Amino acid sequence: VQPSDVLVAQMEALDASPQPMAFSEVYGALQTGVVDGQENTWSNIYGQKFFEVQDGITETNHGIIDYMVVASTKFMDGLPEEVREQFTTILHEVTEQRNAESTAVDEQNKELIVEAGSEIRTLTPEQRQKWVDAMKPVWDKFKDDIGQDLIDQAVASNASN
Repeated sequence: VQPSDVLVAQMEALDASPQPMAFSEVYGALQTGVVDGQENTWSNIYGQKFFEVQDGITETNHGIIDYMVVASTKFMDGLPEEVREQFTTILHEVTEQRNAESTAVDEQNKELIVEAGSEIRTLTPEQRQKWVDAMKPVWDKFKDDIGQDLIDQAVASNASN
């Protein structure tokens, strides 16, 4: 996994032994058996050719990677109200569009991986629920950092998918 307390806690909650490492080391670690798997987007799996050195991919949908724009409160508060409102509207529109494009590219890369002959394993509803249940202590562990409201929104969004 990427060096991240959240990702390490997620994998530990699943009784895995996470090995935090640089992204550039993952292919070699898979190839030599230092690690059994990796956690990445379809685009990363395809672009880095991880699928070539692992026996298949389990699609868990246990996380999401979106892209966001971050601006300081000082900068935002320094803008005239009308400009700030326009800026915020534009940022929301562009962020939504870019995330949609990223999702489309990810799906295209998944198809390329399938076409290359990789086995894609999907969780049954029962297996998926076990993952959800295993993650609940992780959510609790990081709720002060993340915010309960954001966790609640993620849970609600996930329930609708």
